Amino acid sequence: MKDRLSKFCYGEPVLYRELDEQSQVIDVKPVTVIEDSHERAALWLPLGTPVKRPVLLEHVPGTPRRWAEGSWALVDSIWQWEELLIIVRPGERRAIWVRWSADRVFQGWYVNLQSKLQRTRLGFDIRDYQLDVIVEPDRNWRWKDQDELDLAVELGRMTPELGKAVRAEGQLAVEEIERNAGTYSEGWEHWRPEVPLTRPKLGRDWNDLSMYD
Repeated sequence: MKDRLSKFCYGEPVLYRELDEQSQVIDVKPVTVIEDSHERAALWLPLGTPVKRPVLLEHVPGTPRRWAEGSWALVDSIWQWEELLIIVRPGERRAIWVRWSADRVFQGWYVNLQSKLQRTRLGFDIRDYQLDVIVEPDRNWRWKDQDELDLAVELGRMTPELGKAVRAEGQLAVEEIERNAGTYSEGWEHWRPEVPLTRPKLGRDWNDLSMYD
């Protein structure tokens, strides 16, 4: 694989993509680089950004989502849920999403368990590990999608060993939350985009996987 070795610049638009275990693009978020350093990557996803997102074709509400091959379709969409600042520290298998409502009220954090960042010429690629942690502004937390992690192992999308490693990484995240350490103590909830920071766009090469040939 041919990686881009240099760091991205402040204000540069890049793609934050999720690949599944078959190396198919399953999610694309255009983001703007706020920081790309040896300490962290910080990526801004504003409301109204065009994205590509997966939609399950036969999901039964109230049951774990089954991300089996052929069970989903990738569709055009607009990011309309929350404004995000996605923060990932090198070497960690989790991202911390700092969340704000449309009227800029801090909503807390969201810990996304995932593979280590893979840098490409387009931006960053990851594989999602299903398990998440929702963290309220007062730092009360709860697990999310533990059943989906179990199902991923059951379906063979993850090995049992990887499933255990994901849970261990989630526990590290919880310990950091409870200590009010790391990213949670750095004041990112007060961050605001600087003018004239531009909204990221979805380029035509969003599905390019040639860097993995």
